[in-house]
Amino acid sequence: MLACGFVEAHDNTLKIGIISPKGDGIAVLAGESHEESIRLAFTHLPPLQVGKLLIKLDLIPWNDNGLPEKAVLGALHLVHEEHVVALLGPVNSGSTKETLKILREQQIELPVISALSTAPELTDSGLRDKNFFRLIFDDADRMGQYATFIKQEKAKEGEQHFLFLYQDNPYGEGLKNSLRNRFYTPNITDLSWRAILQPNCSRQGASYPTDIDAMRSGNCFTEAFMQLMQQYNIDSIVLLGDTPGSLSLVNGLNASASGSNIDYFFVGSNKRLFDEAPPGSMTIGDPVLDPARAATTDLGSDWGKLLDEFEERAKKDRADFVMTAYEAAMVLHSALRIVLSGEESLPDIHELRKSLLSVLESESFDSLEPWRSISFSQGKLDQIPTAPIYRITRGVTREDTLKTHPWVQLSAQSFHPWLETPVEVHLDAHAIEKARLGLFRIDELTNHEYLIEERPVTFSAGQAIERFHLLPRGLYHFKMLDAPFAPARTETRVDLSNHYFISGIAATVGAMLAVSRAPFTVLSWLIRVVTGILTGLLLTFCSFYGQQLSGWIPIPSFGTEPIVNAMLTGLIGGLIGPHLLADLLVGWSRRLVLPSKLQ
Repeated sequence: MLACGFVEAHDNTLKIGIISPKGDGIAVLAGESHEESIRLAFTHLPPLQVGKLLIKLDLIPWNDNGLPEKAVLGALHLVHEEHVVALLGPVNSGSTKETLKILREQQIELPVISALSTAPELTDSGLRDKNFFRLIFDDADRMGQYATFIKQEKAKEGEQHFLFLYQDNPYGEGLKNSLRNRFYTPNITDLSWRAILQPNCSRQGASYPTDIDAMRSGNCFTEAFMQLMQQYNIDSIVLLGDTPGSLSLVNGLNASASGSNIDYFFVGSNKRLFDEAPPGSMTIGDPVLDPARAATTDLGSDWGKLLDEFEERAKKDRADFVMTAYEAAMVLHSALRIVLSGEESLPDIHELRKSLLSVLESESFDSLEPWRSISFSQGKLDQIPTAPIYRITRGVTREDTLKTHPWVQLSAQSFHPWLETPVEVHLDAHAIEKARLGLFRIDELTNHEYLIEERPVTFSAGQAIERFHLLPRGLYHFKMLDAPFAPARTETRVDLSNHYFISGIAATVGAMLAVSRAPFTVLSWLIRVVTGILTGLLLTFCSFYGQQLSGWIPIPSFGTEPIVNAMLTGLIGGLIGPHLLADLLVGWSRRLVLPSKLQ
């Protein structure tokens, strides 16, 4: 179904590229879930429009198999052949780096919004590419949280020697560097996965096909590595890499009798890790929606419905839902809406890409978490999501502390008829007693917003209602100025409705009936009819709006149906205005005029 007054525009299509790894390769992280989470978001987002045309958004996927060279080929294909307005992805940091590099070399301006690339150098000062925006924390943020947790978990056991085993790629090296720089003890040995394996290791004369197979066998560890395990009596190993490799290392250590009584610390939160990791292991995951930990019951219910829909649509476990991928789609959709507002036709693709980059740098956007809005500083999130920490047992248990996030839920109707009622904003506060609410007017040509009023709000039992008398027509936004809030913007349009038109027609009918049998001149007849119409409109205004201004004035009102109310108040005004109000005006005018003539 299309909105009334709009036509479908098959030739008005915007393409969005999605780069995700899929298949069985060891570099694959969460490709299918990444794409499905994005597709689910776009099914929930409203259509975009340019003028009276609805814009179709076409999602174009590309499988890079987790390989940077394939990500580069995909980016060039999506840019030059598909003419996409933005890229959602890549997933792997290595693929993202190479994609940004080729875009930079070819001087292509194009938003690259990654939901899972965590390498710190992607947003480091002086190194960040102007095309890049990250929807997730970087490794430094996540590993800082992990280091604090491991200290709390292990420091009570006395002096410990930790072994960091990291994958030989940008992802693993980034995790290792970030964790080591923030770890609580210098008693660390770090080795890459390849460094602990014998070169050309074979079994019965046949080489293992991959390093994964060699690690899993337990027969290919170097003698130096086995001696190190015994020398330091290693009982805490941190595995910094993807799930297949990490689990293979654990299997190999157990097979070589070196893995007994070891505490393992992983990175990741996929179902395979939860199913296969040794019981009692710890892992730090990616951002997740946990309905049981939502701030309110209603919010938990909304999250639960979203995860149920993902599970049904993607045919995957709900734990595989990629929250930041869903948010990436939300951000891009909002940025497109801002860029296209006020346009009568689709801009040139190059101008559209440049405008999107500007909007992403300067605007704020909704998040799935109401206490956190999404905005970027040099491509990095200003407010990062939480990294969950799990203890793996027969199920999984969250071990990170539940934090109470203060926030305010705003709600206002999206449309308010002009001069019919004050605009009401309902506020529900969570862990906040006082705050400031701002009213912004939107310039719809430039989409800039201007603060026109701010007022303090004091909550009673966590709730408040603020009323604004918005006489100028137009588009308004409400925002909390000193507290997180949801939605990130509450939009209200104040515009004309047909109720005053209905009132005017009813008043005209009533006025003509009132003067139809009276012997008036044409001029007097016309004046009285006009007076009746104005009386009807005034009475309708008082019925709609006046009750809100003063509760002690007896204002007539006829039920809650605006059309009926407008019709009856207009008719009554039309009937009484030509005689009662007109005679009153004539009488007062004579009193004012006659004394002046006598003088």
